[in-house]
Amino acid sequence: MLPRDLDDDDKYGRGHIRALLTMVANNHGSSQFVKLSRPFLLVITHPALLDCLSVDTYVGGLYNFISGNHGTRAIPFFQRLSNSLLEEYLEATVSTSTATLETTLIAMATALCELLRREQRATFNEELPDLLNSLENIAEITRADRQSIAFQIVTNRIGELRAMVARANGLLNHTEEPQLKGISTTVVTSTYPRDVVLPQGRHDNDNMDITKINILPTEDEIRSNHPEFLPSTDLDQPHFLADQAQRHLDTHFRLLRHDIFGELKEALGGLMLAVENNSTLLDNSKLSVGNIRAYPYPKAQIKHISFDHRQGLEAQISFPHPLLLRKKPLPEKRKWWEDSKRLEEGVLLCFVSLKNAKSSLLFFTTSRKCTDAKKNCSLGSHDNQASISAKLATLRQDDVELMTHLSCHNVRGVLIEFPGVLLATFIPILENLQAMQKLSRLPFRQWILPDRISTQGSSSKHLEIPPPLYARGPNFEFSLQKILKDPGSNALMSPRESVNNEAIIDQLSARTELDRGQCKALISALTREFAFIQGPPGTGKSFLGVRLMRVLLDCKRKAHLGPIVVV
Repeated sequence: MLPRDLDDDDKYGRGHIRALLTMVANNHGSSQFVKLSRPFLLVITHPALLDCLSVDTYVGGLYNFISGNHGTRAIPFFQRLSNSLLEEYLEATVSTSTATLETTLIAMATALCELLRREQRATFNEELPDLLNSLENIAEITRADRQSIAFQIVTNRIGELRAMVARANGLLNHTEEPQLKGISTTVVTSTYPRDVVLPQGRHDNDNMDITKINILPTEDEIRSNHPEFLPSTDLDQPHFLADQAQRHLDTHFRLLRHDIFGELKEALGGLMLAVENNSTLLDNSKLSVGNIRAYPYPKAQIKHISFDHRQGLEAQISFPHPLLLRKKPLPEKRKWWEDSKRLEEGVLLCFVSLKNAKSSLLFFTTSRKCTDAKKNCSLGSHDNQASISAKLATLRQDDVELMTHLSCHNVRGVLIEFPGVLLATFIPILENLQAMQKLSRLPFRQWILPDRISTQGSSSKHLEIPPPLYARGPNFEFSLQKILKDPGSNALMSPRESVNNEAIIDQLSARTELDRGQCKALISALTREFAFIQGPPGTGKSFLGVRLMRVLLDCKRKAHLGPIVVV
């Protein structure tokens, strides 16, 4: 109810927000300014508002109002609040507490991240870089410990904000080169004879910005004879993006997308060209679709288009039963479709048709597989024809118009099923990579893409990964009771324990069901905020994961853990 009421003109919610955002602290009024602003920040950054889809429209409207035109209302407010927060801290009043300052600073950084995510035009505000400098300055001055939770959260948020601003302004973040006695220690790699390739202009879906690339290949892309841009995972190879995080996301998006659609695009491109040269292929039940696994259904037609408030826009596509079913009675046909894995829900379909000697295609996904003899749109209701319900895989205007045209004119084509391609299994991954690139946000960037470390002499410096944020509190220890062989005993482990402590490994190996390698992996997972555990099949990774989960669930209340994501 709160975001709705705040966005309601009759309740003057926006009037109160405007009054708050235009406040100015005068004559040592910084403490009162922070006192009035802090509850507002804690409300607009509360998880109940930011993580609830049902109120997202109201929350978006509020942030739009808070931002003002290009951030002209929000950013000056945050700058005044930053000055007041620093002044209050320097005055060291009795009423001021470190916890209050830290929570206010975290709320400010979180509100700014949310504001820039929702109102991207605010990233172009000329006063934003100065505001980020102020927040960073406050974090440096007020921190008691670089490993404190508040300092880490604020530092990470400011890093995200700077990356968003850099991306919005088309800037490349250049880090200062490490030097030793005035000499750069960065490895210089010549790109000769290779040129930096720019992915743009080869077809309508070729773009330097992966956020602007359609995940499903377009017709122009499928027809294109140009080789696909596939960046190298070798960081020493040239790339058009200098920022390592952006390059990492760009590379993984393009390589994963190629792994899914590479062979499919090649097969469909050849098929479309062959159909244009020989239209009888659309009626050929033995149509070849290259080396990719596919099932063609010739003489298909989009019989009917319907819209339902639950199912959305659907097309009923009919086609003759496959050859092996033609002479079988209807009950046997129905039984075959019921037992078959063909045309399962979510599978990718492609409808290829010919119009004026030019082929076209539409991507669908199976929405319902029905074999009920009483239903009109069913695989088992007609002796000669089978029907399937499908949805457009993309809702581009051109695709909707083409589908409508094909249906109205009873255009026949070939329906091709790709049983190995389930969009629901990878579309969210590719969309998340695009979203991360759009926000310039790569969690654990410093561990996934660590900066190059120069070495002097024979000694090499290793990355020192700190404990997770929830385990950095004073006197915090993990209880291992839930994984011990003797349930009546207990063992505690400090989050700052060394992974190479042989005594601890020996003790864990003796008192748990884990071997020495698994014990070392358990210590790594508990004492580091980022741990990568790998091993061949049968080495007990899943077994270790269950034990790790038991330890985390046991300390959930003490550490105030949120949801644990298991993929």
